[in-house]
Amino acid sequence: MPDLTPICLLVDDGCPLIHVYRYHWEDVHHKPPVTDDGRPLLDTIPNSFLDHFCDVMEARKIKGKLSIVPAPAGKGDIVRGIEGFDPSLTHDWLRTVQRRLSGQCDFCPEGITHNLALNLENKGFHAESESEWSQHQTRETLTPYLVRQLQLLKEAGFNATGITSPWAFGIMVEPEYIAAIVAAQKAVYNREFSWYFLHMLYDKPATRPWVAHKQGRSILVSIPATVQDWWWETINCSRTDTDYVSTAADKMLTADGQKGQIIDVLEAGGWPVILTHWQSLFSNGLETGLMVLDELGRRVSMRLADRVEWTTCYRIAILTAGLRRSPAFSKRQISSPPLLQQGEEMVLDVVCKMEIDEKTAKWKSDYRGKTYYFCAPMCKQKFDRNPEKYVK
Repeated sequence: MPDLTPICLLVDDGCPLIHVYRYHWEDVHHKPPVTDDGRPLLDTIPNSFLDHFCDVMEARKIKGKLSIVPAPAGKGDIVRGIEGFDPSLTHDWLRTVQRRLSGQCDFCPEGITHNLALNLENKGFHAESESEWSQHQTRETLTPYLVRQLQLLKEAGFNATGITSPWAFGIMVEPEYIAAIVAAQKAVYNREFSWYFLHMLYDKPATRPWVAHKQGRSILVSIPATVQDWWWETINCSRTDTDYVSTAADKMLTADGQKGQIIDVLEAGGWPVILTHWQSLFSNGLETGLMVLDELGRRVSMRLADRVEWTTCYRIAILTAGLRRSPAFSKRQISSPPLLQQGEEMVLDVVCKMEIDEKTAKWKSDYRGKTYYFCAPMCKQKFDRNPEKYVK
């Protein structure tokens, strides 16, 4: 059988609890956060939605990447917890992502706030969005901004194999942005091989990812989206009926597998890299977008199983760089997982079973001559109340 064409789902704007699109509309665009049909945009995306998303990803065997906005809308962060919510809810969201999606998704940061740019010097906010701010920066100012994003994901136990650009972050200064990505990945993860998502090239169906930087062992691959976010319209529509869901899926792949933007890309020789957003799938609480994803996944399995194979961004980067059989890269570099490896730096939180970085873990307890590390204060408290429950 000939090699199958990679197909990949990019899920942007993921984060615990905060509806980043709602706050971006208010804080950046200075407009009332309402849908086109007049419904208020919900403040919160509950953890139950994450469970439903995982159900679909697992059932349809969809692979790709999930962005994690580490300090969504500037309201706390994924390490300390989200403002206004019990820290256990943030903790549960992260644990669910790691437990249920680590085999199917790469994880990466998408900005720090996906809102107003954070002032790293005084911890306040610039008057511009992150995307606007980035367009007049250099590698010297972009690098620490990217380092902060990656550090937050690392502290939360994620191996961020790439970076997603919030909106068009860095597109006007892309050479500087590329240099900053390379430097930031090296500084945080000591990584020389990585990828980034910035470009949306829906009008160029023959497009495939490309190597944007190569110097010695340092390689950075650009992965563009070639199939647009057809889910977005579900934010502004209250329909949830089967006909509506089917019609939305048709835009990407018809029920007979003969038409749709995915077919256009395949026939042009490109790779279908499909963009969606956390809020698009959530559909302002109706989860219509998630229904469309489920239907799309079903159609891909039924109609394109002999043509495409779901894969992650990191795997696509490997194929693009020609490293699949290259002896120049070690097995560990090529098969880098989305979670940090347990080993010299990684330990297991015995309460929630999350892998965490021993060097950056803020909570720990000594019991019977051994030190135990925890991802959050609630895990430490549970352990301290009854350590025997967790050390057996």
